Amino acid sequence: MHGLEIISRINDQGRPSPHPLRLHPRVYALRQAIRGLLVSGEYMAWLYHCLYKYADQFVERPDYHPNDGWDDLEALQQVALGDRMAMEIREQICGGI
Repeated sequence: MHGLEIISRINDQGRPSPHPLRLHPRVYALRQAIRGLLVSGEYMAWLYHCLYKYADQFVERPDYHPNDGWDDLEALQQVALGDRMAMEIREQICGGI
């Protein structure tokens, strides 16, 4: 085994593997939409977290026409809001014990 190969393996151990759906057109479009939002870094990170948590569901979701239902970004924001609220409620309940 060559020295460069050993160094590469060591460096890759701490790096998480990319999400398998990261290059899917709908997931890619959502990443671009998130990047274009004028929001705080914390909210943007939460959107990315939720995007990859539910990426398989976004890929399988029907593609709605305008005014027929939430577009993918709206759906992602609703899911992110729901997850955040659930997390806050759990912290309130468990934090008070």
